[in-house]
Amino acid sequence: SNAMKIEGLKKTVDFVSAEVKDMKVKVDHLTSRLQLGEQRIETCETRLADLERYSRRWNLRLRRVLEKEEENIRDEVIRICEQTYPDGKGKFSFAIDSVHRLGKKQNQIGSKSFPHAVIVQFTSHIVRDAVWKAAKSSAYLKDNGLWFMEDLTPLDRERQKKLWPMVEEAHAAGKAAYYVGAHAFINGIEIRLPA
Repeated sequence: SNAMKIEGLKKTVDFVSAEVKDMKVKVDHLTSRLQLGEQRIETCETRLADLERYSRRWNLRLRRVLEKEEENIRDEVIRICEQTYPDGKGKFSFAIDSVHRLGKKQNQIGSKSFPHAVIVQFTSHIVRDAVWKAAKSSAYLKDNGLWFMEDLTPLDRERQKKLWPMVEEAHAAGKAAYYVGAHAFINGIEIRLPA
């Protein structure tokens, strides 16, 4: 009777052992598939970020343009671009593809919030880059409290924010510090985020 119980237990242990081995094989297989899936997702996310970054290189953001009830924001942006980069006069109606505000229109009467930024999408990198370069030293923009900025991805904006203390410190020390997209440079050398 004990021999039969032991034999029964042995069969049960052998069965459970075989099931555990089978499960281990399945888990190993699923683990490798999961790792492959994660690698593919990471590759897709990187490519998507690169594509978004590329498409945004055609854009500039224009800040602090007052919102009006019946505004033609495209015409207003063309006028501002002509004031910022006078050499481009006459080109902007062709070089600017689309213009729109970010977010919903707000009532500015008594409002302490700033107007929504304007996205300006150019058809020409040459004109876009010329406006961007001219904007950095434009007396017109400064006098009117306006400024252009690059249209960075949320990831790139976050990276710039993290690099800002190092850039600010370099400026205070009299060093040449600047951004190119989401990359920061001090005296011509790219600085990296601490690991």
